[in-house]
Amino acid sequence: MEPKDVPYLLLGAMSTIREETKKTVDELVEKGKSGSGKGAKGIAQADKAVRDLVDKGQKQREDLLNAIGKEVTRILDNMGAITKNDIRNLEKKLNSIERKIK
Repeated sequence: MEPKDVPYLLLGAMSTIREETKKTVDELVEKGKSGSGKGAKGIAQADKAVRDLVDKGQKQREDLLNAIGKEVTRILDNMGAITKNDIRNLEKKLNSIERKIK
């Protein structure tokens, strides 16, 4: 994947999440309509389904952010970009050389 493709990755991932969420919400609405006479049991089931949906959405969001982070890191590595870690290592070496000179 090229760096220019990252925005398309984000759009595709967000579109997939939106489609899956809409599908699940539509299914929940249908279940709610068909089981509206079930009282407390139906409410408990609906509550659990909503909690499961929220948990699934959060997990998908975390997975997406992790995947994007890894891809951005890979792209930066391929470009030879200097990282904070590289700068810290250079600072340590420079400090060591300065101590030896003094």
